[in-house]
Amino acid sequence: LLLVWKAVVSTQSTGDEIYTQKQFGIAISVLYVVSFLGFPTAMLAGSVFLRSYVTLNPPEGVVPGTNEWVGAWWMGMVFPSICVFFLSFVIMLFPRQMPAARKVLEDKVKRGITTVLEKKDELGRSFIDVTKDMIPAFIRLLKNKALGFLVLGDVFLFLRIGSFSFYPKLYSLMFRLGPETVGQILGVSNIIGFSVGLIAGGILIKRRDWQAKKLQLVYSIINLLSIPFSLSMLMYCTSNTYAGIDLPYTEKSTTQLSLVDQCNSDCSCTTAFYQPVCDGDVTYFSPCHAGCMDTVLGDGGPNDVTGYQNCSCTLSTTATPGQCGTTCSQRLFISLAINVIGTAINFSGFAAHAIIYQRVVAEVDRTAAQGFRQFATRAFGTLPSPLIYGLILDYSCSVWRETDEVQGNCWIYDIDWLVNGYAIMSVGLQILSAICYFLCWWFYPDTPAKSADVTTTNQIEMEDQQSYENGTDHGKNGALLNND
Repeated sequence: LLLVWKAVVSTQSTGDEIYTQKQFGIAISVLYVVSFLGFPTAMLAGSVFLRSYVTLNPPEGVVPGTNEWVGAWWMGMVFPSICVFFLSFVIMLFPRQMPAARKVLEDKVKRGITTVLEKKDELGRSFIDVTKDMIPAFIRLLKNKALGFLVLGDVFLFLRIGSFSFYPKLYSLMFRLGPETVGQILGVSNIIGFSVGLIAGGILIKRRDWQAKKLQLVYSIINLLSIPFSLSMLMYCTSNTYAGIDLPYTEKSTTQLSLVDQCNSDCSCTTAFYQPVCDGDVTYFSPCHAGCMDTVLGDGGPNDVTGYQNCSCTLSTTATPGQCGTTCSQRLFISLAINVIGTAINFSGFAAHAIIYQRVVAEVDRTAAQGFRQFATRAFGTLPSPLIYGLILDYSCSVWRETDEVQGNCWIYDIDWLVNGYAIMSVGLQILSAICYFLCWWFYPDTPAKSADVTTTNQIEMEDQQSYENGTDHGKNGALLNND
């Protein structure tokens, strides 16, 4: 997915060379639709891969849904890597300049956009010469307040996007769903939201043909409107009530809340394995923690456990396998519907966002601007984001797996604390991002950025364009416009 995203960002500059501003909006929207389909498609594929055991040969009695089941997670890396490997050879066949780039020159000149004509000369320059030119370019970028706030807004945006990798786990906890079901549900809902939003945004830009500053205002408003929809996760199922965690085992319990109580103190229970059982509305960590002495088997053999009896910690002295509660499908449907609408609104501005990056700086600085953006969003957004949301996940853990005094993974989470923490963090980052985008609009210049030699450059481009239309190819810079 990261490779696909890098390809999208690097292709923005290429697309700007072969499409006019009116065409660029719908073109970049189609590109984003295809690329962002990787995220929900990965979820759908993951739901299929996880139905196979990690070694493709599961042990006897281990089936999907049991705590011992480990899905074939590695398949999600192997197949996309093979596809990317072969597609790389196709990308290598791209020419230095696209044939349609000539036709875009006139449109850029009319808009007063500075263009790069020295591409062929730059190819033969040394690394030292290129580096010397990069230093003043980055100085110009740092002085560009509009670009600075735009990149800062993207940093907050990427900090929030990092939470998406935890969404399957989050939804499985909020609605008591298995990993296979979560992948299918989130995959389909995200495909709808991504596609509708990106295509609608591209069509709107093509019809309106707004200037870059107005596009930035529209994008800022879109981000502001999408903030309330981030609260869709608050429509989660009521959390389970665990004995020893949320309430005492019995009214006679004299100790503080703990998984070990008088009713199971002689059972030597551990948290090495999580095997929840239910009695009434109370969930117990395992049959051992429920104080159960006997197992009720079904017709399927020793692995077909249907219940437990003689449980000293339960009110009915019996227990059934699994957690208490249901999947609350109505809340799940409402949450997904809100999430789809919010995703469509949010992604409807991505085409405008791509155009703004092409217009906020002169064309001679676009490559440096993309590099600056990539560094800032990766170093301060993509990298720390999983750590921040991972800390929220860890701090909401109620029971850790402990084996020989070594802490392992988390078994039980405080759902209320977890969901509220994610919601506050996500909404807070969106608000900061929207503020930065509005500041970018405020500092955005009313006229396009121009370099000192823009007049001369435009004259040369117009003369070369005229030569091309007349069937000749020896303008002042004609050799530079050859497709080869």
